[in-house]
Amino acid sequence: MSNDLEMIKAMLSYRRPFGSKSEAAYIDRFLTPLGVQTDKFGNRFLIVGEERPTILWSSHTDSVHRDEGFQKIEMTDSKIHLPKKSKSNCLGADDAAGNFIMIKMIEAKVPGLYVFHYGEEVGCRGSGGIANETPEFLDGIKAAVAFDRRGFDSVITHQRSRTASDKFAKSVCEQLPVRFKPDPTGMLTDTKIYMGIVPECSNISVGYENEHHDNETQCVNHLFELRDHMIKIDASRFVIDRDPKGNISEVPQRPQRSSIYQRQSGGLGGMSKLRTLRRLRLRDLEELVWKYPRQVAEYLNDMNVGVDELDDAIQFANRMPLAYEPERTLLDLLNDDEDIAAA
Repeated sequence: MSNDLEMIKAMLSYRRPFGSKSEAAYIDRFLTPLGVQTDKFGNRFLIVGEERPTILWSSHTDSVHRDEGFQKIEMTDSKIHLPKKSKSNCLGADDAAGNFIMIKMIEAKVPGLYVFHYGEEVGCRGSGGIANETPEFLDGIKAAVAFDRRGFDSVITHQRSRTASDKFAKSVCEQLPVRFKPDPTGMLTDTKIYMGIVPECSNISVGYENEHHDNETQCVNHLFELRDHMIKIDASRFVIDRDPKGNISEVPQRPQRSSIYQRQSGGLGGMSKLRTLRRLRLRDLEELVWKYPRQVAEYLNDMNVGVDELDDAIQFANRMPLAYEPERTLLDLLNDDEDIAAA
């Protein structure tokens, strides 16, 4: 355990912005010795065991660090975190933790196609390259399982839309600690990009929390417990049930914008349903803002939403009484100068 603890600490000492020298150094130190190959998209990959594997194991090498280089880390009880006065904007357990699990599985000779994806944090570039330009790389793959989920108990079935069957998720959970369960609240990682090609595309919790923020933590107890299960995993027991060419867009139905504001009693079933729908939409949007802050800022800029205008709308929304039309969105406020001026 002590060697593995030193290993994950060393991995987390690297800041790994996409395409940076420190990401390259991290790859050279931890992945190159495994004998990985590199495709034209920058993904590192390795086949263990079967000549034609049916399971793809996935994680990504980049982080959302603003600056490259190295960082100090600390450990309190079982959690690794940044020091209080750290200048880093995140720990980077997303997804060094996933890399760690896959390295341990490779060392244990667990069969499968291992892909350390390149550029996940900047729009899933590596997996997008595979899916769009070399889909034959995935021939024979029945399940793509990522180690890139926050928390301690998720086997993801939906990444906004359904990407894995409940039967598959349950069959994975059977070989993990008992707290694991199928979870439909996933957002996006590289395995989602394969959802139209690979039947089962999932994601497993690796024990980090508050990813993309300076208060990000990594629970080593969870990480090592998951390691112990994954190095013994028997993928032949996984149940493959989803048709990737079937209803790949299965999502909870959400109304068009214009229908959210219907007030008729026969419309959407009352204000409680409006609030529920709004919370679902806001949760998805919050996930995207956390994951792609720069891209969201660029989008708002392209939509001619200025800093002062956005700040005014946010301040107005924060001051708005809870009873005041809770179904209204920030976008409505941006388009309603009279409300903001009157605030």
